[in-house]
Amino acid sequence: MKVVRFHEFGGPDVLKVENVPDPMPGPGEVRVRAEAIGVGVPDILMRRGNYDWIPPLPVTPGNELAGTVDAVGDGVDTVAVGDRVYVNSRELPARGGGYAEAMAVPAGAAFAMPDDVDAVQAVALGNYQLSWLLLNYASTPRAGDRILVHAAAGGVGSAIVQVAKSMGLEVFGIAGSKAKADYVTEQGADAVIDRNAEDIGTRVAELTGGDGVDFIYDSVAGPGLSKDFAMLAPMGMIVMFGYLGGDPDPDLFAHMRAKFGDSIAFRLFSIHVLDNKPAIRRGAMKSAMAALAAGEITPHIHATMPLGEAAAAHRLIEGGSVTGKIVLTP
Repeated sequence: MKVVRFHEFGGPDVLKVENVPDPMPGPGEVRVRAEAIGVGVPDILMRRGNYDWIPPLPVTPGNELAGTVDAVGDGVDTVAVGDRVYVNSRELPARGGGYAEAMAVPAGAAFAMPDDVDAVQAVALGNYQLSWLLLNYASTPRAGDRILVHAAAGGVGSAIVQVAKSMGLEVFGIAGSKAKADYVTEQGADAVIDRNAEDIGTRVAELTGGDGVDFIYDSVAGPGLSKDFAMLAPMGMIVMFGYLGGDPDPDLFAHMRAKFGDSIAFRLFSIHVLDNKPAIRRGAMKSAMAALAAGEITPHIHATMPLGEAAAAHRLIEGGSVTGKIVLTP
């Protein structure tokens, strides 16, 4: 079968298409023949070598795969050949492995995928799982609260917008162009700020009558994260869950102290906090799968590309033009 993997860290060109034997499921495992493979930021971080959960080289990236079970190992009685399933590497002993035509995984790691669920859309579910956890576990906004979402046109950002609106929240998004701002509006945001054309702080003050927002969800971070604190309402919270823009100012407390009287909060969140709490993590994924099957969420697919074009997919994401999810097909 074909896989895409890298033998050294670096840019997209280190991704190579290679032929390897089909994996054989061992005891308790199933083999999933891929229909769709998700591409995400963790794949890029793995390729660059700055992800804490990288398996040993050579690495096959890819943390989401949907397809059909075509072989089962000894002792498996919960999954059968022909079952459609979704696999997320958050359930596996090691991250990655999805950029492949087939994958052997523990039977218990496979999520049942209803027949009427599109595999291409299913591989965006990791974004909705994370969004649910950000809005129900890392923080607990209530209906009517105001939230601000950085990178709202991205896969996770747009999922946060959709999930937050279903919870009755007032949602403001930040995007990097008019086209992206229009896209975030289509996802249901109440207002969108084009960071290249508007001052974010000034616009938030206008939108909230100077009160600020109750929660800020920031996957960009970088030096600009320090400006988030000034946009918080009293008792507000920043939830940082990524650092696409680099590390923030190491002295965040200085910025928090400037609003000491407002009792603001900062949380650094990683889904890895649930590595030893699988019931919560899996429950969030099952909720996302049910919402997709019911038509309650609508993942946007930016592009579908052949598996062999994984390097091009990475370049697209790094170029900053992507809205929603990029999907590879075998």
